[in-house]
Amino acid sequence: MTDIYKNLPTAGASGPQVKLANRLVLSKKLPEEYIGEADANRFFICEGDWACSMLLRNNIKIRMVLVCPERKEAEENAGTFANVIKAAKEAFVISEKACTRISDRDGADYCFIIGVLPELKLEDIKLKANMTGVVMDGLEQPGNIGAVLRSVDACGGDFAIYVNRRCKTTHPRLIRASLGAAFTVPFVEAETDELFRWLEKNGFKAVVTDLSATKNYIDEDYTGRIAVVCGNEYKGISPVWREKDFSSTVIIPMLGSVESLNVGFASTLVCYESALRQKGIVKRG
Repeated sequence: MTDIYKNLPTAGASGPQVKLANRLVLSKKLPEEYIGEADANRFFICEGDWACSMLLRNNIKIRMVLVCPERKEAEENAGTFANVIKAAKEAFVISEKACTRISDRDGADYCFIIGVLPELKLEDIKLKANMTGVVMDGLEQPGNIGAVLRSVDACGGDFAIYVNRRCKTTHPRLIRASLGAAFTVPFVEAETDELFRWLEKNGFKAVVTDLSATKNYIDEDYTGRIAVVCGNEYKGISPVWREKDFSSTVIIPMLGSVESLNVGFASTLVCYESALRQKGIVKRG
């Protein structure tokens, strides 16, 4: 066993540390030992080398790491993992049995990292003349939310805002689907009325994807500050968006037999259209 692991205490398969990790994986209530911590409501869990590098690169607070030295990957990546241990508040060695108990999938990785998502507010979003962000209105599938965050990051977008929450922003499938974008994209949870005031005050246009719209999304004007709004997977957007003076509803043409795209794909198309036009990479007309 590498020296960096020899000096770590052991967390038992039935101990509070493993129980905490398992509860986070299952998105369940935390053990009593941790509920009282100030950051407990923002705890999330991820696993593997990609998570280690993303957390360190983005200065995400690391509450705890659990590593299984029995796995060959633990030895192969010991040098890099030493930096994760150094950044963590606590670090423990766990057994193969504990790995299996924690993970909800086959082929669990050699390490689990419990981090703390930053707590951001609308005023923390840095404003500029031309910008693209996304508003997720009532999305409930964590994989979809993670995919939207990934798309915002990929197109060089500026923020993501979640209203009418139906899913924990710390859900492990959300973190996994985002491939690290949950750490790189300013991600804010807000109340709807609060968001409306912020958008109007700061001169945003809300480009709302809506099956009842008539304007093709490529015909929209994406100059200035744009907030792309995508709605619930089953019910769509909240009707109040159609009533706002700063809203413009658009539709993505469906040329086949299906009525609409998955919300992640739809928001990706519109975000890219906005961001790439603002950057002068794509020009229409």
